[in-house]
Amino acid sequence: ITKKVTFVFRYFPLYQIHDKAYLSAYAAEAAGIQGKFWEMTDLLFNNQQIWSTSNDPKNFFLNYAEELKLDINRFKKDFDSTEVKNRISVDLREAEQMGVSSTPTFFLNGQKVDVNSYDEFKVKLKSL
Repeated sequence: ITKKVTFVFRYFPLYQIHDKAYLSAYAAEAAGIQGKFWEMTDLLFNNQQIWSTSNDPKNFFLNYAEELKLDINRFKKDFDSTEVKNRISVDLREAEQMGVSSTPTFFLNGQKVDVNSYDEFKVKLKSL
């Protein structure tokens, strides 16, 4: 038997403590539509101290999109789209219904697991 793990990322913008949480989620999702989700999230996390204090973080996100060689017009359109905003909202609602209160939060086979490191997570996976 082959054991497989499917990793599913869901948005949980911490809007209560980060006033730019939704905007950064929109940037990640808009980049993801063009196949660059993980690359954008790396840029967002690595540069959070810069864009999170800006009055206009969207300009930073556009620069990151250019750096990733995304179609800028499509990125702008997707960033502002109802589709992207709905995706974030649906994920947030589902997470709240599941009792998520922080990030990251992990579930294995539908059950929330508390882990403090990648090594702990690997141990949980091996026990399946």
